[in-house]
Amino acid sequence: MPPSFLSLAACLLLPGLLTAQQLRHPPARPNILWLVADDMNWNSPGCFGGVAEGVTPHLDQLAEQGLQFWHAYVNIAICTPSRSVMLTGLYPQNNGAEGFQRIRPGTSTLPALLSEAGFLCGTIGKPLNQQELFRWSATYTWQGKGDENLWGRDPEVYRRFARDFFAAAKSAHQPFFLMASTHDPHDPFAVPGAKGRHPDNRHYERAESSRTYTPAEVRLSAGLPDLPEIRRHLAAYASSVRRTDDMVGAVLQELDHAGLTENTIVLFLSDHGMGFPGVKANCYPDSTRSPWIIRWPGKVARGRDDRHHMLSCVDLQPTFLEAVGLPPVKKTDGRSFLPLLQGETQENRDHVFTQFFHIHGKDAYPMRGVLSRDWAYLFNPWSDGKRSFPRQWNGFGALQNLARSDPAMRHRVDHLLHRSVEEFYNLRQDPHCLANLLKRPASAPPPLPTDQFRARLREFMLRVEDPALPAFDGRQDPETLQDFMRDYTTRATREIEELRAYEQVKGYRF
Repeated sequence: MPPSFLSLAACLLLPGLLTAQQLRHPPARPNILWLVADDMNWNSPGCFGGVAEGVTPHLDQLAEQGLQFWHAYVNIAICTPSRSVMLTGLYPQNNGAEGFQRIRPGTSTLPALLSEAGFLCGTIGKPLNQQELFRWSATYTWQGKGDENLWGRDPEVYRRFARDFFAAAKSAHQPFFLMASTHDPHDPFAVPGAKGRHPDNRHYERAESSRTYTPAEVRLSAGLPDLPEIRRHLAAYASSVRRTDDMVGAVLQELDHAGLTENTIVLFLSDHGMGFPGVKANCYPDSTRSPWIIRWPGKVARGRDDRHHMLSCVDLQPTFLEAVGLPPVKKTDGRSFLPLLQGETQENRDHVFTQFFHIHGKDAYPMRGVLSRDWAYLFNPWSDGKRSFPRQWNGFGALQNLARSDPAMRHRVDHLLHRSVEEFYNLRQDPHCLANLLKRPASAPPPLPTDQFRARLREFMLRVEDPALPAFDGRQDPETLQDFMRDYTTRATREIEELRAYEQVKGYRF
């Protein structure tokens, strides 16, 4: 055949081939809705026990329609690094966000991957400010100036954004991913009359909770003592939990009104435990355990409880990619738990890894933890009997006042401030980690499985190239620990300072 004929034939056939490709329908994929609470303890929603009676009617209904995971965990109990793990499927050592820092450039994120696959991706509420990585299609931008204490706490704002976002997705015939992150129940907590507290700020966005609780109505949690000041803080916290539920109800109602409920996977979770002593910014179970609820009509059986498998946020990205039929990314630290949603079981889901690094660099108090259903092992290289952990949160003053006359509380306060290089707890007998078993007399029976957990932690630290591994290996040598803390604090401080130019260009602070 003459070459000119071949060229002509190719030209004649090519438009038809291109037209066929252009007209091919994209694969049908489910929508994704993430509802994320800020600083909510795992057992605060009513369906997980409840900080007060009737505190979360919408979440309780969601649980009745889906699956509750009773042993789900975040990997770090501070907001920005916790959410960075959620959206990258990478531990902080591998995504770069150890504290209030940016994720490393070039890292794959869930919204960017979904956007590339044709999803409309939106976010409202607590922001993660790296648009070059997340590639959100639509974001809610607060019009005022100031921090998140002034906004992110009005369910009607979430309702309006969700309504418009769902309408846009329907109009564009696109599947969607919406991450709705309330700033509740992070303090400052909900109080009556919130709308009128800033009359000169027309952008102020804090609504009253649909129900306000009294100190007598709350249930104690996280090993907190029954003191008037603790109850007062918990009552305000419970009112904020209720306002979180108000947001959940508003967004789910708009999803239903849009006719999108049946084809949407809904996930509810918290980024870490509540802002109370010994909880937030720690590695304990109360610090990192999270109330996970997943509803997926037609795929996840209604009203199920999984009280066996242990999951962590590093598993979220691979799970949701598989759920919508997308391939996994090459670099991931998690694995999909989709089989669990389908009623199957998975092996090797009997422990999780938790950690803490720093918040702003100079306040470096690195910790590492291995948690199972029965045991908790923690490593604190900063603990030398002199350094004092500053992040104690609401109600610590009440504990200090009681410590003046109560030896047991004096011991507890001293532990919260100074810790030990190693901690080990029997969670069946001591779920709130109040009595470090490694501090008991050496002759006290029975023997503990501490070495097994040390081995697990070392293998993990080796796998993620944790900079604290030399300190862990030299944990019995105070000089080794001091050298690590000096070097790590210097590095963390430098990395935070190197962010300033980036933050100036972007117009915000991490």
